[in-house]
Amino acid sequence: MSQDLCRCGNVSLLVYLLVILFGVSSWVDINGLWVELPILVQHLPEGWDLPSYMAVIIQIANVAPLVYTIASALYPHRVLEVPVSYLIITLGAISCFLMAFLWDATSIIAGQLHSTALLALQFCLALVDCTSSVAFLPFMSRLKPQYMPAYFIGEGFSGLIPSLVALGQGAGSMKCVEVPSSPSGNTSFIQENTSLYYTNYSINHTGTTTAKLNPFTNLTTISSFATYPIYEEPRFSVRAFFLFLMTLMICSLIAFVLLNYWSYCRRESVGQGDDEEETEHSQIHVFEEDSKPVELRSKTALFINSNDYDIAQVDLISKRDSRPALKNSEKSFKSQKGKITRSKFVLFLLLTVWLNALSNGVLPSIQTYACLPYGIQAYYLSINMASIANPVACIALIFLEMTSLTKTILTSVLGTVLTAYVVFTAVSSPSPPLVDHFSGSIICILSWTLLVFILTYSKVAIATVLRSKGKRGLLWVGAASQAGSLTGAFITFLLVNVYKIFTVGNPCI
Repeated sequence: MSQDLCRCGNVSLLVYLLVILFGVSSWVDINGLWVELPILVQHLPEGWDLPSYMAVIIQIANVAPLVYTIASALYPHRVLEVPVSYLIITLGAISCFLMAFLWDATSIIAGQLHSTALLALQFCLALVDCTSSVAFLPFMSRLKPQYMPAYFIGEGFSGLIPSLVALGQGAGSMKCVEVPSSPSGNTSFIQENTSLYYTNYSINHTGTTTAKLNPFTNLTTISSFATYPIYEEPRFSVRAFFLFLMTLMICSLIAFVLLNYWSYCRRESVGQGDDEEETEHSQIHVFEEDSKPVELRSKTALFINSNDYDIAQVDLISKRDSRPALKNSEKSFKSQKGKITRSKFVLFLLLTVWLNALSNGVLPSIQTYACLPYGIQAYYLSINMASIANPVACIALIFLEMTSLTKTILTSVLGTVLTAYVVFTAVSSPSPPLVDHFSGSIICILSWTLLVFILTYSKVAIATVLRSKGKRGLLWVGAASQAGSLTGAFITFLLVNVYKIFTVGNPCI
């Protein structure tokens, strides 16, 4: 009776919660590292060059999902997703623990001081998160299709939870202060050396700004002041933040263990077969009233044992009643498999590549340039509202299913149009449209929130549709996601760090 209370229709709420918790481990550690950057850059020798190092390391770590995908293709009958998932979640938890104590350890490489411990451990975290896309999704093929949105809700929470914790920590909290400018009033020198004032100006206990000028600064050249931001002291330490991330990873590991071994969770599985080839020749016995076994082979056995559909509770009382039931089941199976042709499957994968290139590659790299000119409040509201929009989009898919390729293309086009506007504001920084008006901030926040919602909704809808292709289909979804993320991040990295077409706006102007 208590188990029935934990059910909502064909879904167990308890298993749903465990899947969400399992999905949190997909990107929570790397997302946590990104939101902690405003504190890290104040203490590490790379300063604000640290994000560019992190971006390169993440792309190098994509070698892990590539190796996994090749191994899955070479050994299609091996169950790789379960041991690999255990390995990467454990590695993520250990890396977060070590980072809590070693994040500020440095060493000299090629004559320059670098954060070697942080960067090495970040590579381990990147291995975890990049591989999760191609390991976690195939595991989800073991569960009923109704649990797919739960996984993506957890993936959305992997960005939301660290953001909220960092917000409570005060990471990136700024205060605008006046700093000296040149005698002519030209502040270009300060704009080019913004980090100088982040590290050489502080607020004492009375709230008064204290200038700590470098030895090369000539006091006689200062005749006016310009307003610039400085960071405030966080409410709790970086160590406590990384230990919190480790705790989340451990909770995800426990959830994964329960999903694998708890009999209550295993009842939400759709079968044991992983591939159609394995089940085509499988044999089941259906007992008639006279207890004589009847052998069922070929397509009928494929349907009953397939990991794509759960009909374990089909009750065949007699030979006369069983044949129509099996015939109808076979037709239902064929209709489900026939919904996605090869061309549609390829188009869905191409859309997955494109959507992930935008959401995981382009947008995170340009958000500072697109939002910061509108002010600190607009910047943080854009980040937090986008983090909330991600899991909300996954929940919305439960009530508003989208299986049509045409509708998916339309939502993708809408998301692309909004992305084009965001990129335009980033390129226009430090003077994007309506930068001096309150409406500009509102449009900035709404566009980012709606954009993340649409892109996430489209990605999850595609993964849910391709769930009908079983483990192989979801493996291709994960590979396409990583390929898109890699492509988008690489192109944006060149635009930001090589061609330098973006300029950061001053949030205090």
